[in-house]
Amino acid sequence: MMKNIDYLSLDGRSLYMIKLIHEHRSVTEAARLLGVTQSSVSHSLDRLRSMLGDPLFLKVGRAMVPTERVETMMGDIDSVLKGIESLYSQAVFDPQNSSDRFSIVCNDYEHDLLVPAIFERLKQEAPHCSLKTYQLNMAIRNPLETGFTDLELCPYAPEDSTDLVVSKLCGDRMLTYYDPTVREAPQGLDDFCSADHAILSWDSNESTSVDKALAEVGRSRNVSYLGPNFSSAAMVVRGTNMLATAPSRLADSIFRGLAWVDPPLELAPSEFFMVWHIRNRHSPRHKWFRELIKTVARDLPQTSEACQKALQRIKLENEARLVADTKAKAQSPRASSDALA
Repeated sequence: MMKNIDYLSLDGRSLYMIKLIHEHRSVTEAARLLGVTQSSVSHSLDRLRSMLGDPLFLKVGRAMVPTERVETMMGDIDSVLKGIESLYSQAVFDPQNSSDRFSIVCNDYEHDLLVPAIFERLKQEAPHCSLKTYQLNMAIRNPLETGFTDLELCPYAPEDSTDLVVSKLCGDRMLTYYDPTVREAPQGLDDFCSADHAILSWDSNESTSVDKALAEVGRSRNVSYLGPNFSSAAMVVRGTNMLATAPSRLADSIFRGLAWVDPPLELAPSEFFMVWHIRNRHSPRHKWFRELIKTVARDLPQTSEACQKALQRIKLENEARLVADTKAKAQSPRASSDALA
């Protein structure tokens, strides 16, 4: 006969812990996602075993295998957690008095471009809140679906995902970077295509927007390095004759010290997006954080400061060259004879 259970002792955090162990088959991973020690999860699991009169999970090799009792409970646990989340999302979020931790998963470009300004504004508007960022890589699987992070900043909108919401934040012009101590700027499309290139590649898809634009004009380039982020591309360009084509705003950060030139073909602006799980669509806390990020993105300059200065210099040089050409024509012998005639 089953002993009486005080069902009110089953709190939401304990249920979420069961869900995480069930999904990952690991106490260690559940502890990491919960932000607690492994011993704390083990202690909570022992308490639940005693309360429910069932081992719940059995150690088989390196995995924690759920018992039949857990498998039959999972549907109800999911329903209860969604109900608790719904109750929480209906609450009013007060940034001045909140001590929440927000989290973002992103790559180096999005981090350098946005995160410092996001953190600065967060500390102004929610002084007791904190921010944690994670590197976007293959080690974090489905970070939004599992609730690992609040949102993701990325250069490509995810495809075929009905449970994710995508919002475009901004765009940027593309530049071709090179090391001026090693080589000169590429002279035209032929020089560009024959040079060695460093590109970004997270998965098996090695065709970037640059390669697609080249294919449209019947050309291709020599890609000799494929890295996981822009930082790796910048590192291999320094001290070599390689080229890397990347957003202009990186001229002030990751590609600082390298020279740049406009690519020898027309490229669409790079874009990046904010992505979040649909379950957070109506959460006051989440909505507030998304609006903060959108505000930061709207305040971004059209291009990097270094790029702006260079464009201004080029404009002044062109204007000076035009004035000089006009004076030279006015002082030429033919111009003088025409004037006499």
